[in-house]
Amino acid sequence: MKKIWEKQSTAKTNTAIESYCFAEGVEYDNKLVLFDVLGSLAHLAQLEKMKIISAKEAQTLHGALLQVIKVYEKGKFIVQTKDEDVHTKVEAYLIDKVGEPGKKLHTGRSRNDQVALDMRLYAKQELLSLAESVQKTVHTIYTVAKKYEYVPMPGYTHLQKAMPSSVGMWMGSFMESLMDDVLLLKSAYMLNDQSPLGSGAAYGVPLALDREFTASLLGFPSIVNNSPYSQASRPKTELAILQSLVQIMITASKFASDLLLFTTSEFNYFSIDKSFYTGSSIMPQKQNLDAMENMRAKAHVVIGHQQMVATLCTGLPSGYNGDFAQTKKYFMDSVEIAKQTLNILDITISQIVPNSEVLKKACTKELYATHAAYDLVTAKGMSFRDAYKQIGSHMETVQDKDPVLVLKQASHSGSTGNLGLEKKMKEADTFFNWWEKQNVLFTSSINNLLLK
Repeated sequence: MKKIWEKQSTAKTNTAIESYCFAEGVEYDNKLVLFDVLGSLAHLAQLEKMKIISAKEAQTLHGALLQVIKVYEKGKFIVQTKDEDVHTKVEAYLIDKVGEPGKKLHTGRSRNDQVALDMRLYAKQELLSLAESVQKTVHTIYTVAKKYEYVPMPGYTHLQKAMPSSVGMWMGSFMESLMDDVLLLKSAYMLNDQSPLGSGAAYGVPLALDREFTASLLGFPSIVNNSPYSQASRPKTELAILQSLVQIMITASKFASDLLLFTTSEFNYFSIDKSFYTGSSIMPQKQNLDAMENMRAKAHVVIGHQQMVATLCTGLPSGYNGDFAQTKKYFMDSVEIAKQTLNILDITISQIVPNSEVLKKACTKELYATHAAYDLVTAKGMSFRDAYKQIGSHMETVQDKDPVLVLKQASHSGSTGNLGLEKKMKEADTFFNWWEKQNVLFTSSINNLLLK
């Protein structure tokens, strides 16, 4: 197929150049077909409104674009290296099916603003999906934390026993961590929720485009106003999303490290269904929580992808740069990793069971050294520093305590006796209502475009 940018005097593209520039990208472009069609449907409405395309041509093109989706869903619309990208593949399909009207659809846009739009639509869908996964995981954590709220557990600092904790406190920390992570995800979503369509190759077009009109059709509340920034904002926005994904992965990584430690035979604090383990090819007794090790490793992968995108968009001149194409892989791979990680995190947490007696026995009396110091402060009026020194010099005076009673006696917000799990869950539900509304708005906009 002749390239859409080839002129009469242009020689055929060297196959090595073609492969070097486009082969890697088509793998990811195959995930953008729906979004490219949606952008084309909105742009089609724009051109019909401007009378560049007639009502009859618009109807024909609308049907052909819907046909692209049907063919794609059957697995028969595949972007290949020779196509260059999804935009060219869709345009070629339309020209082949409807002829002249298909040649008109590119009026007023560039592949640059098409890919910028496709990536933002892809990001919207995936962020909504990620938020839904976080919500599910937060609910799972809450259920487990509430069920085992007063199961005692040693608290650690520097990997040494420190003070009394509980399974509820330990689990609750991950619940609140994910709630903070999804708050950052919201900021990234809002930054992404702007339409770049109509910015052309980076400097607009000499047509009276109504960019706000197409933005509205696509479910965007606003546009990226400045045309050059519409292009430059693409890797910056992807980077902001990646940074929020890194936070989710850090939370998951911490849980994975804890569970790997606490399920060793030396600790044996928790049990988990045998189906979660893998084995060794040489040691018959081995049961390995490989998923948790992979979770830790994948956190580093996403961090590395974030760094790659930051590096790729640093120091570039204004306007569109071909370097942008290299961010797609790191961005889209990281989204998939985060989705898979949240799923594994959720099902793992739902299956872990604390070994209550082991945990209770692990709450040895040194955990109560700080309590003993405060007893001297409250009962004898001793300064904390003097009480600290006395207990530190006479650890044999520290008495063993009922760990459950100790947990329940703590009263300040966030302590073992006042975790505030119900309050935090209500806050989470209120926050996730915002995400659910965004999902409804986005779905409604897409359905309206498809059904028009």
